[in-house]
Amino acid sequence: MKSNKKNLFKFFVRWGLGLHGAFHVLETAVNIYEQAWVSAFLSAFIAFLMLAGACIDLTNHNGGDDEMDS
Repeated sequence: MKSNKKNLFKFFVRWGLGLHGAFHVLETAVNIYEQAWVSAFLSAFIAFLMLAGACIDLTNHNGGDDEMDS
């Protein structure tokens, strides 16, 4: 049961980071359209961090044994 809750939490965090990153990608597009260059840069940077975090979490925890369970 504990492992199931842990996996659900990781799933939620991974999807939360991904969706948050996707919203920042849209925000970047709007900022570019409005020629708000500093805001576009900042939102693109944050989008990269969010999406990279989601991808790193997915690759680190996909199908392997968790070292914290020992």
